[in-house]
Amino acid sequence: MNSFKSTEDIVQRVTGNFGRWQLRSIILIFLCKIPTAWFMACIIYTAPTAQKGDYYCRPSPLEMSRNSSWIRVIQTPLSDTQRTDREFHVDACHMYEHSLRENFKFTHGKNYTNPFTRPQINQTHFNIIPCEHFEHNSDYESLVTQFDLVCSRELLVSVTQSFHALGALIGGLIAITALKYISPRCLMLYGMLGQIVCGNLTGLVSTFALHVYYRCLTSMFCVFMYTAGQYILSDVTGGKAKTIVITLFELFWSIGLILLPGISIFFDSWNHLYVAISSSLVILVLLHKWISDSPRWLLRQNKIEKALQLLLESAAFNNREIPLDLEAQLKAYSHCLQQNARPIKYWHLWTKKELRKYIITVHWAWAIATILYNVMILMIRSLGVKHIHVNTACLGFSEMLGVFLGLYLILYTRHRWLWSGYLVLTSGFITYFIWLVPSSIKETRRVGYEMIFWIILKLANSASLSVLTTCSGELVPLEQRPILMISICSFSRFCLIFAPFISITTKIHFLIPITIFATLALSNGVLMCVMNINFWNEQQAKIPKIPTPNTYRRKSSMILLQRQSSVTSGKNSNHSSDDISNHLTISITDLWHLDQYFQSLQETESNSSEDNSMKVMQMEKF
Repeated sequence: MNSFKSTEDIVQRVTGNFGRWQLRSIILIFLCKIPTAWFMACIIYTAPTAQKGDYYCRPSPLEMSRNSSWIRVIQTPLSDTQRTDREFHVDACHMYEHSLRENFKFTHGKNYTNPFTRPQINQTHFNIIPCEHFEHNSDYESLVTQFDLVCSRELLVSVTQSFHALGALIGGLIAITALKYISPRCLMLYGMLGQIVCGNLTGLVSTFALHVYYRCLTSMFCVFMYTAGQYILSDVTGGKAKTIVITLFELFWSIGLILLPGISIFFDSWNHLYVAISSSLVILVLLHKWISDSPRWLLRQNKIEKALQLLLESAAFNNREIPLDLEAQLKAYSHCLQQNARPIKYWHLWTKKELRKYIITVHWAWAIATILYNVMILMIRSLGVKHIHVNTACLGFSEMLGVFLGLYLILYTRHRWLWSGYLVLTSGFITYFIWLVPSSIKETRRVGYEMIFWIILKLANSASLSVLTTCSGELVPLEQRPILMISICSFSRFCLIFAPFISITTKIHFLIPITIFATLALSNGVLMCVMNINFWNEQQAKIPKIPTPNTYRRKSSMILLQRQSSVTSGKNSNHSSDDISNHLTISITDLWHLDQYFQSLQETESNSSEDNSMKVMQMEKF
């Protein structure tokens, strides 16, 4: 046990909390977040919501190719709308079976009537059938146009994102298991290579089922990459630097969202966009050799030589001193890590009854915050295609502000759970007022007003997720924190599988999804406030009451008078001038509690006088 104490901080003593060596790896790991964000959010541009008039029903691809006059027939109501002041509703998702059967025949392609027109016969019941094939007139080749993801098939867009969340869930569980045998640095490389291969296949397949399959696989490799990156970041940093780095890890996700609109404008096909996003990781593969491995992982695997080389490199970069018996200390530390590497059972989290409700609370808070963080980006499609580039960049920028706000709450507030809860509650309540935006105003203004509410809610949720990411581990002892974070992440990703289907509610009203998000934000705010009951930042000092100038003059004069009286009484006659010069400052808290301050000062003076008397007696003996 003594050897463990003597070598307990040997890695941190050599590497330090933060330096140039850590900064190199941190920047490269942060950059991995950008293509991960691109792959998650690219569905906004690869499957934009089809607007009215962008697609038309057709009987079959064969008949469409033989009969080009079909388009002129189904476009007739739209031309009538342009010539008159009447409004026509064209249902592009259904047609009359009778008109199709009687008037549209393969051998008499020129003698038919519009199947959208109600048959002029003496019938009381007309059978309406759904369209199976569609004709699109969009210049952009998207998933919607290639696989006819309109009408009842529009739900399949949510299915693709649901499988992305499923891949994240499976990939997270596999990554945790793989880290027992594969180093984090190697796992990052495997994730990069897997995302390049599967990401390109996702954009090159010709069937929708294969597209969903490869999207799930690519999501798994994305999780490999940033799970291993988080492992390295947590291991090579320490102290306040570790808190800042873990919190700012999500910052580059937001940067990826801001850059995504600029990338999408260069491509007119969803295939090319997927290939470009996936191929961008080639740059990170080339830079991978400058990412350091986890020194403690190497020591747990008894790879002393590699760990020694890694620590010598960090000492050279950070200009730190190293012990002459470093290798011996690393061997002892490795032995202690292997002895203390006993796996924690999952059910040990639930042994303490007083913590159970807080563990359940933090699980649901994580799930809600994750749903809002991911699905809000996808639902920005409901605001229209015209403004989708600007809207995506605005949400990414609001996420960045939320990360910095969350970092401030973590570092400089005592009740960070409470303040983040208040923030989310306020934003959720404000978002309900989006229903007051008039629909009669110009579309550009209406979308702009609505985006204000989206930005407020996104900013608050990003701040709360930063607090959850950094502070959730404080609920349990240190040895149980890894299993708690695995449980939380797995539960939130499981809930995220079903969250994309919120888009179904746009069929009722396009403001229903944002209303659901506001309701989730209110519930999350309540959960965050509940967490504040027993958990707050005790290390952060409470801000004292600010004194007025007159109060300061009165109290400071009292202190100075007391000091002068103590000097004149001869209590500190030997070094009174030095004592006065060293105690001419006082904290604001002590200024308000002068009685306690005087008492502590008298104790200090009595102790110093006793020390002086002892020194005098010793001098007299000599």
